[in-house]
Order: sequence, then structure tokens, then C-alpha cells
Amino acid sequence: MTGARRDRNIKIGSTKKKNTNTESTGWSRPAEGRREITPAKKPPTQQKSQPRRNDNRRNNDNRRNNRQGGRQNNRSPRTQQKSPLMDEQWARVIDHDMANNVIVAVTESRLLLCRLQPKAGVSQLLTTARVYIGTDTSKREDIENVLGMTNIGRLANHVLADLPLVIQIFIEENEKHFISAFFNVAGNMSLKQHAFELLQGVGNKKALQMVEARGSTGFESLSALNESCKIDAAELLAKRFLAELEDRNIQPRLIDLLLPVKA
Repeated sequence: MTGARRDRNIKIGSTKKKNTNTESTGWSRPAEGRREITPAKKPPTQQKSQPRRNDNRRNNDNRRNNRQGGRQNNRSPRTQQKSPLMDEQWARVIDHDMANNVIVAVTESRLLLCRLQPKAGVSQLLTTARVYIGTDTSKREDIENVLGMTNIGRLANHVLADLPLVIQIFIEENEKHFISAFFNVAGNMSLKQHAFELLQGVGNKKALQMVEARGSTGFESLSALNESCKIDAAELLAKRFLAELEDRNIQPRLIDLLLPVKA
């Protein structure tokens, strides 16, 4: 056999791989990832005895009660504030509203604005009428109850217009007090301002004129003051009082300095 034929008859093995059966081996795939670590068991803790726990609870309860008791003892009872109207005795009527059965008045002691309830059957009270509002109910002829205080900003326009007149008449009826408490003793407040300049329309020149007219003897009455100084002293003082009622920040406050009226 020649070499060529020999080469043709050579058998070349197949390149296909034989299937290997892994099931026959019975091996399992090894576990992958981290190994689980079982936590170590902690030794059992010893429980406290039951009587000691009860003692702790008692101590805590006692402390809590002491704290609460101390807080309660430290709290002072609330004291009810006393109304300023409790100290007032007399007031001047500004307006009597018959439809609503309410009287708006101003007190004589500190010029406090208040609302009053008249007694049943009382006829309409005139402006500037003097009524008793004290705590002695037996002396109240016209007033049943004191309803409370009011603000000047809540007054109706016609009530606000009559307020200066009511104050002026009150000053004129007590002229001796205001002459001796203000007009005959008023002096310099500073090197540039006299106390008379607190009155509306009174400047430095008018204040010097009033001081000269007063002299060493003083004014005997408001009419003498008005005639010598050409002013209406009661009206000017009433306007000053009204300005202080409208603005609580005005200083000095003649209402606090000149009231209440001394008999």
C-alpha cells in the first residue's frame, strides 16, 4: 500500500465531547459566601428580688408625691383684681340712653369713664347730673348697678362732644380746690417752661402774665383769674384733662396731681 492510500485510510477521531453525567457522582455543590456565625448565648441575668422592687416603687411614688405637693404649695391662689370703680363715690352723667337703659358717666375722683344701669322708673337724667355710685346701695337713688368701665374710644360722637363740658362744670363747681391746688401754686417746671404752659393755648408770654397777675396774694376765684388774664381757666384745664384721658402717655398728668378733690 502506497503512502497516499495509507493516509486516506487513517481514521480521525471526532471532536465532539462526551457528555459527562455529574448526577452519578452524588456530590453536592459546596456552599458559597460567609459562614453563618451563631451568637454566643449570654449568661442568664439574676432577677432582683420582689421586695426590693416594691421598695423602689414606693420610693419613686413618695418622691413624685412630694414634688407634686411642693408644686401645689408653691402656687399662690389667684387673687381677683379689684375694680377701680369700687373706690368711686360720685359720678357725673354724660349721656342717658333710654332705649338701651344705660348711662354713660365720668367719676369725680379720677375721671374714670363708666357705664351705669339706672333703676326702673327713673326719668331721663340730664347731662352733668350728679349720681351716687358707691358701695352703699341704700344711698343709690338713681343707679341700680355699675356695669363697668369703658374706653374713650368707644364713646359715641355726641357723648364725646359733651365730655369736655361735663368736666368743665365739675371744675367750676370745685373752683376753690383747683385754685389752691394748681393756679395759686404752679411754678417753673424747668428753666424754659412754666406749669401754666401745660394748658392749651398758654405760651411762655401768657404764663408770665398769669404769674404777674397772681402776685403774692394769689387768685381768689376763677372769675378773678379769667378777668385778669383774659382766659377761661376752667375750660383750659378741662381740655388738659381730656387730652390726658385720650393719651395715657402724656406727662406730667394733672389728673393724678390734682385729683381727687379735697373737701
